[in-house]
Amino acid sequence: MRSGEVLDGRYELVEQIGAGAFGAVWKARDARIRRLVAVKVLLPGVADSPKDAARFAREVATAGALNHPSIVTVHDFGQHRTADRPLFFLVMELLDGAPLSRHLADGPPPLPRALAWAAPIAGALATAHRAGVVHRDVKPANVMIQSDGTVKVVDFGIARTGATDDGVTSTNVIVGTPAYMAPERFENRGLDARSDLYAFGCLLYELLTGQPPFRGTLFELIRQHGEVRPAAPGTLRPGLPAELDTLVLGLLAKDPAHRPSDADDVAGRLLRIAAPLQPAGHRPTGLDARSAEDDPYVLARRREADELLTRAREEVTRLQQQFEADAAILRQQADQDRAQTKALTEAAVQQILADARARAERLEREAVARAAAILERLDEAGPKRRLWPNSRRSTSN
Repeated sequence: MRSGEVLDGRYELVEQIGAGAFGAVWKARDARIRRLVAVKVLLPGVADSPKDAARFAREVATAGALNHPSIVTVHDFGQHRTADRPLFFLVMELLDGAPLSRHLADGPPPLPRALAWAAPIAGALATAHRAGVVHRDVKPANVMIQSDGTVKVVDFGIARTGATDDGVTSTNVIVGTPAYMAPERFENRGLDARSDLYAFGCLLYELLTGQPPFRGTLFELIRQHGEVRPAAPGTLRPGLPAELDTLVLGLLAKDPAHRPSDADDVAGRLLRIAAPLQPAGHRPTGLDARSAEDDPYVLARRREADELLTRAREEVTRLQQQFEADAAILRQQADQDRAQTKALTEAAVQQILADARARAERLEREAVARAAAILERLDEAGPKRRLWPNSRRSTSN
């Protein structure tokens, strides 16, 4: 792919802004809606067969229906044909922040901030799990921290619905990131929402301590995820609340049955742990209630709606101006045609009148000439006619 290329006759690629295991992410321009979006072009092999393509479409539609302030919005998906093979792509809202992984490169954030970021992530997973969607690649790189501080979980477009995925494709390519994968995914035991909870536990561990619970080669990670109990986060960062250690270690339980019941429970526990850490008068953020007037998600959607309305009004104004300009041109053309027709008509009438006058004058001249000829003949015949009566009288006598 390259800048300037247009997908599906609609999405013009502007610049590549990221890359991952499943494809490259581009900033693109939506020509139809006239807005900037993020387009993820999937790598070949993600959905090659018709069956894979149908499943991909179904899974993207499911992910696109997820509605949560901390889940990136999926706008569209499609297929782009290249000379070699078709490529699938996802169209998502364009985010203006940086991935959590970039923030963690500077070390773990203060605990209140870490919990304020963690709770919305758990809430997003809870919404997905209620819809039957398993993310299967929860990690810091798939969490965006926006410039206004809001959290967005991305890459739900490659999530799976159902529990038949063991984390490894038919070509032995691991689907996910080993440092954050639950042990059952390496053991051909499939996955479900509890696998996401384990991955979230790894993310939370790194958010609290600055490092994931396990590090090493792929084979070392497989062994550690399956056999090694991680150290409590509080041992690496003294002063963490004990209940936070309990929550993280519960999320990292080897047996899925020993993990928390669901992501809603995890989010609630995080909020309860975070509450005493907030300064007096601080308004809580994350999953707890806040008015629509200052909710960043609502404000972002409102700005988007306002922009669409403004563009629609501008388009209406442009069309109205174009209509008025076209109407003025048509009126001017009509006036010119009417003036030309009037001029031609008047010229024709004048020509007819001139022809009539000329004919009348000619007829008058001819009549005068005929009258003159008649008088001349009468004058010539006059003396003879005067003699005839006398002749008759003489004869009779």
